[in-house]
Amino acid sequence: MVQERHCQGGGKGVCWSLRFWSVTVISVLLLSACFITGCVVTYQFAMDKPDTRLSELHAHHSNPTCLSEGTRVSEKMWGCCPSNWKSFGSSCYLIPTKENIWSISEQKCFEMGAHLVVINTEAEQNFITQQLNKSVVYFLGLSDPQGNGKWQWIDNTPFSKSVRFWHPNEPNLPEERCASIVYWHPMKWGWNDVFCDSKYNSICEMRKTYL
Repeated sequence: MVQERHCQGGGKGVCWSLRFWSVTVISVLLLSACFITGCVVTYQFAMDKPDTRLSELHAHHSNPTCLSEGTRVSEKMWGCCPSNWKSFGSSCYLIPTKENIWSISEQKCFEMGAHLVVINTEAEQNFITQQLNKSVVYFLGLSDPQGNGKWQWIDNTPFSKSVRFWHPNEPNLPEERCASIVYWHPMKWGWNDVFCDSKYNSICEMRKTYL
């Protein structure tokens, strides 16, 4: 063979060099083929995977709006919210216009496949307050059912000490067992404990549906 004659004539160094580069080229080609095949399989899986939450979304809302949130195969490509809901992060938000007591407000959110809002970060708090009317009080999905200072989120998210936006000296009454968000001068937006049977506006939140 030509390669063998070349190796014999050029010495061991040339022979090993040819073998090394041959193995390297073959390895690169095999890895490239595996990568391309893997991408195709992953993409096909992502496109074909059934999304039961889309059916759930349609069950409550007839016209969801989906926005592109990434182009890489490993990313979720479309984030969907019902029409007229606001999109932020991985959630959708709606501000009902009718006042209700806390329990009915939560029930109304639940009927739309959502729950009263759960605030997890300062960025989320800032986004939400930009949508609110400064003259209106809004229920949060936060309550203290026993009146013993053990506040809990409606979706069982742990109540973090680092994510609390109470107005100064709030909460202050054990009888006020539901939380609201309200604008007070000059302190701006913050949380306040209120009576659960008072009627206020509310904020509903649901997870986005990803396609």
